Amino acid sequence: MTNKKKWTIAISVLVVLALALGLVFFNGSKHKQGTKQTVVTVATSGSPKPFTYVDGRDQLTGQNIELLKAVFKKLPQYKLKLEKTEFDSIFSGLNSGRYQMGVNNIAKNPERQKNYLFSDPMFKNSYVVIYKSDNKEAKQADSWDDLAGHSTVGSTGVNTSTAIEKFNKKHPDKKIDLNYSEEDLTTQLQGVESGKYDFLLMDKPMFEYYQKELGLKLTGKPVSGDLEKELLSEPYSYFVFSKDQKQLQKDVNKALKEVTGDGTSKKINEKYFGEDYSPSYK
Repeated sequence: MTNKKKWTIAISVLVVLALALGLVFFNGSKHKQGTKQTVVTVATSGSPKPFTYVDGRDQLTGQNIELLKAVFKKLPQYKLKLEKTEFDSIFSGLNSGRYQMGVNNIAKNPERQKNYLFSDPMFKNSYVVIYKSDNKEAKQADSWDDLAGHSTVGSTGVNTSTAIEKFNKKHPDKKIDLNYSEEDLTTQLQGVESGKYDFLLMDKPMFEYYQKELGLKLTGKPVSGDLEKELLSEPYSYFVFSKDQKQLQKDVNKALKEVTGDGTSKKINEKYFGEDYSPSYK
């Protein structure tokens, strides 16, 4: 074989290799582009525990957060980014476009429904009235009248505070003494235990969690009758989205049904509450 033929063959081989490498690179780049993730920034206040809180490693966790992460494991097209902020700032951040989602054991109300999108239910709530254990007036609450004239504590914007404000506006002669506070739930519960406040309205699963963790001298009485109907007219909590996130809402709903159906939601709930509070999907 002449040197000329050898060089011709060698050049041909190099050309084929170059084309092959170029094809691999092109396909790899195309694959990488095809799997590009959309960043979804989700806001939470990091309170109340155990729905959302910061652990000893300075990481956001809790029932809401673990469920959120389980949902996004089903959605590889998105990259989840969590951001801690004040509760009210969740909604202003959704309005401004800073956040695409919020997670904070959030309930629906007419005002929120005008301005935001909601997922399918992600947690089923129930309520109790918390009293000091030796409070002789502690009883099952059937209506707001059972709580009128007594003191409580709450944060602005939460559904229990909003409901009390509504009652007080309609009944100025027998108001519930609502003390606004940024105290965390541990401090609020301790305030009831010490006699600083007469009662506290809160989620039954959350109270059971705190009672187990803190061993407070408190008792929880069921909410029933008209009071139950008002507080639980929408007895669920949800993920919330900005108005322009209809596709994200659709994808999250699909994944939420999957993690509920495969038992992941139940497992997370039992970890934090000892029982399952997952909604039923037909």
